[in-house]
Amino acid sequence: MITDKARPIWTQGKAGIDKFVDAARTSAWATLYREFLFRIVDIEVLSSSALGDANKLLGQFAALLLFVSLLFALSGFLFAGARMAPAASLAFTMVSEHFLIATTMLVVGLFAVLSWDSTFPDRRDVLVLGPLPVRARTMFLAKVAAAASALVLAVALLHAFAGAIWPLTFHIQAVAQTVPALTADPTPAPLPLSQMQGDLDRTLHQQLTSGILRPGTGSGLAVGIYQKGDRRIFAYGAAKPDSLFEIGSITKTFTALMLAQMVAQGQVTLDQPVGALLPSGLVRHAEGDEIRLVDLATQHSGLPRGVSGDWQEWLKRHGAGRDPNPPFVYSNFGFGLLGYALGARAGLDYAGLLQQQITGPLGLGDTVIPVSPAQQSRLLQGYDATGHPVPWDAVGLPGSGAIRSTAADLLRYLEVNLHPERAAGSLPQALALEHQARAEGPPGYRIGLAWWLAPDGTWSHGGAMRGFSSHTFFHREGDYAAVVLLNIGPGLDSLPVADLLTEHIRQRLSGQPAVSLDTVFVPAASGFPGLVRWYAAYWFTMLAAGAFMYGFVLGVQGLAAQLLPRRLFLRISGVLQLAAFCLFVGGYFLQPTFGGFASFDESHIRRLVLWVPSYWFLGLMHQLNGSSHPLLAPLARQAWLGLAATLAATGVAYGLSYWRTLRQIVEEPDIAPGRNRSLRLPAFGNQAQTAIFQFSLRTLARSRQHRMILAFYLGVGFALTIFFSKAPALREAAPDAYTSLFAASITMLVLAVAGTRVVFAIPLELRANWVFRIAARRSGPTAVAAARLALLLVSVFPVWLISATFCLRLMPWREAAGHLALLALLGLILVEVCLRGFRKIPFTCSYLPGKSQVNMVFLYVLGCFYGVMFAVKYEQQALSNSHTTATVLALFAAGGALAHWITAAASSAGEDVQFEEFMPPPVMELGLGK
Repeated sequence: MITDKARPIWTQGKAGIDKFVDAARTSAWATLYREFLFRIVDIEVLSSSALGDANKLLGQFAALLLFVSLLFALSGFLFAGARMAPAASLAFTMVSEHFLIATTMLVVGLFAVLSWDSTFPDRRDVLVLGPLPVRARTMFLAKVAAAASALVLAVALLHAFAGAIWPLTFHIQAVAQTVPALTADPTPAPLPLSQMQGDLDRTLHQQLTSGILRPGTGSGLAVGIYQKGDRRIFAYGAAKPDSLFEIGSITKTFTALMLAQMVAQGQVTLDQPVGALLPSGLVRHAEGDEIRLVDLATQHSGLPRGVSGDWQEWLKRHGAGRDPNPPFVYSNFGFGLLGYALGARAGLDYAGLLQQQITGPLGLGDTVIPVSPAQQSRLLQGYDATGHPVPWDAVGLPGSGAIRSTAADLLRYLEVNLHPERAAGSLPQALALEHQARAEGPPGYRIGLAWWLAPDGTWSHGGAMRGFSSHTFFHREGDYAAVVLLNIGPGLDSLPVADLLTEHIRQRLSGQPAVSLDTVFVPAASGFPGLVRWYAAYWFTMLAAGAFMYGFVLGVQGLAAQLLPRRLFLRISGVLQLAAFCLFVGGYFLQPTFGGFASFDESHIRRLVLWVPSYWFLGLMHQLNGSSHPLLAPLARQAWLGLAATLAATGVAYGLSYWRTLRQIVEEPDIAPGRNRSLRLPAFGNQAQTAIFQFSLRTLARSRQHRMILAFYLGVGFALTIFFSKAPALREAAPDAYTSLFAASITMLVLAVAGTRVVFAIPLELRANWVFRIAARRSGPTAVAAARLALLLVSVFPVWLISATFCLRLMPWREAAGHLALLALLGLILVEVCLRGFRKIPFTCSYLPGKSQVNMVFLYVLGCFYGVMFAVKYEQQALSNSHTTATVLALFAAGGALAHWITAAASSAGEDVQFEEFMPPPVMELGLGK
C-alpha cells in the first residue's frame, strides 16, 4: 500500500500541495528567525575572507553578561548573611532592588541602541528576500520574534546567577515592620501661627500615643515658632518650654557669628590664615596657601570630618595647607578649630567668647556650655534611637557642637537673624556678613558662614548628637522661623522626627503640601509561598523593565520612520541613536542618590522619582511581592502605564512598518546626497596624510555605525567622569577642588584615543579599500604617519582643546599649564601605543570580529578607573612645585619619544599596507625539512 507520504507531491492533490507550502513557510520562518536573531547586533564589517566569526563575538557578549551576573550574585550572598536592624535591612533591600533594576534597564537600553539598524526591515532584507517566495508577513513575524527573543536572552544572561540568589536574599532579609508614611497633606495657604497648635497635635498624635514620644519613654520634644511678630513655644512628652537640650551642630552657627562679630570689630579678617591666630608651634608653616577663616566657616577647608587621637598632634603633622579651590567637605574638626582660633585671638576660652560676643548682648541666659546647678534640673536626659540613655560626651573642640540651649533662647536667636536691624552694636554688620552665600554647600544648597541656603530662600542648620536631634531655619522674606529640639539621637531604626517635623512646619508656614509624621505597616511575605512570590516578582519586574526600555527605543525609532519622509529619517536616525545612548548612560549615572525610604523625605527627590522609570519598576516589584508602601503605589501605577504605552507604541510601529516600509525602502536610496558642497577641508601634511585624514573625518561624519561605536567609548568616559565627581573614595585619595577636572580630562582622552583606534579598524564598506588599492602604492611607514596624524587630530586635539578651555578658566595658570602639558604628552604616548603594528589605512581594513575581545572591555574600564585615580593623585602632587613638574614633563617627553621610535621601527619592518586579516590556516607547516 502506498501512503500519501510516499507519493510525489504533485499526485497528492491540493491538500498535499497546501501541506507542502505550509511546511516550506514554517521552514522559512524558522530560518529567518535564526538569521535575524544571530545578527540582531548588525555585523556588516566582515570581509569575505573573515569566515563569519559572529558566533564568537556574540559568545563574548554573553560571557560578559554572565560575568556581571556572577558579581551581582556574590554581592547577594554577602547581603544574605548580614545581620541588620529591620529598618536598615529594608533600606538596603530597596537600594539593591533599584540598582538591579536600573542596571537591567541600562544594559537593555544599550543593547537596543546597538541593534538600532537590525530591529526593523532594512534595505538588505527587502532586496535579498523580496525575489524569494517569502511573504512579507513571515519576514515581519520573524523580526518581531527575534527582537523579543534577544530581549529575553539579554535579561536572562544578566540575571542568570543574580536572579537565583537575590530573590532568596530579599526573602531572608524581609521583615514586617512599621516605617514612616512620608505622605504629604495639602496646605492651601500659609498656616497662621494661631492654628499651629492644632496642626502639631494632629501631626504628632501617632508619635505621642504609640511612637517615640509615647508616655513612659522619657523622650521630650520642644518646638518654637515665630511668624511675623508672634512667637509660640510648644512642648510634648517629657519636655517643658524651658527644658535644656544639646543642640549639636547648630553650635556652628554661633561660632560663625562670633567670627563675623570679630570681623566687624576689626579683630580678624575673613581671609586671614588660621595659623596666624593659633599659638606658636601648633601648626607648621605651609609652602603654599594656608587655610583661611572663611574656609573653615564655609566648610571648604579640606579638613576631615574628624580626627582620631590628639587633634593638636594631628595639626602639627599635617599642617594647615590649603588647596586653591577645595570642595565642600563637612568638617566638625574644621569648625572646632575655628572656635579655638577665635578664642586664642581674644584670649578667652570658647564659653567665655560665646558669652562676650553673642549670648550676653542678646540676653540668651540659657544658651550655655557648662550648665549651672539651677539649669541642671532642666537639662533633659538624652536617648539613642533604641531608647537607651546616652551619657553626655565632652566635645574636644566645643566650637563644633557643645552648646546647650532652650527652644525660647534659640527662637530669640532666630528672630535676630530675621531682623538684624533690631540688634545693637556690631551685630547687624556681623549678621549681614554671616548671611552672604559664599560657596557651594551640600547638593541643592549654597552656604554662607555656617548657615545653609536653600533655593527658596530658607536658611537652615541641623544638629545631631548621640542622644539629641535638633533643627532650625528662618526665612527672611516670609518673616518666619522655627526650632525643633528632641532628646533622641538619630538612627536607622527611628523616625527622623526632628527633621520631618521641621520640614512639616516650614511647609505649613510657606503654604506647601506638608509631610506627615505618621507611620504605616509594611508586610513581608513569609514561608515557601513568600519565596515563590519573591522569585516571580523579581523576574517579572526585570523582564518588564527590559521590555519598557526596548519598547521605548523601538517605538521612537519606528514612529520616527513612519512620521518622517524616509530621506529625512535616514538623516536624523543617527542623531536619535546617539541621543538615546547619551540618555541611557547619563540617566543611569545622573539619577539622584537613593537610600531607601529616607530619600523620599527630600522633596526634590520625591518630585524627581516620578519622572525616572527605574523608580517606577521599584514600586512595581514591591507591589508584586506584597511589601508595598503608600509612596510606592503611584510609582507602580506609572510602571504599568509606561509599560503599556511602550508596548502599544512598539506594536503600532511594527504595524505601520509592515504596511508602509517595504515600498519606501525599495523606492528611495539609503544614502541621501549631501547638500552643502562648498565646504572644503584644509590640507594637513603631505598628500597621503591629507587624503587619509580627510577620508577619516568624512567617514566619521557620514557613517552612523562608526559614530555609534565612538560614542560608546566617549559615553563610558562621560559616565566615569560623573562617577569620579561623586566618588567619596577619590575625594579622600585626592581631595583637591580640581580632582574631577583632572580625572575627566584624562579619562576622556584615554577613551577618545582608544575608541578612535577601534573605529579605524572597522571598514566603511566590505570593499571600501578598493580606492586605496588601485591608487599609488603606499608603504607601511607612510600609512602609519598618516594614521598618526588622523588619530591626533580626531581624538587628542578636540579633548585637549576642551580641557584647555575649562582648565584655563577655572584653574590658576601654573597648574593649568602643567596639566595641559602632561595631557598633551599623554595623548602622544597613547597614539603611539595604539599604532603599534598598525600598517593600515583607517576604515579600509577588514577584521575578524572575534578578535576584538569585547568581553574584556569591562576589565579595561576597571583598569582605567583605578589608573585614573592613581594618576590624578600623583599629578596633583607633581604640580605642587616647579621642580617636580619639570621632572614629570621630562619623563613623559622621554616616554613619548621612545614610543614613537618603537612604532616607527615596527612600521618600517614591513613595506606593504595591510588590507585584510586572515584566520590562521587549519594546517600549519612545521618546516622541518628546511
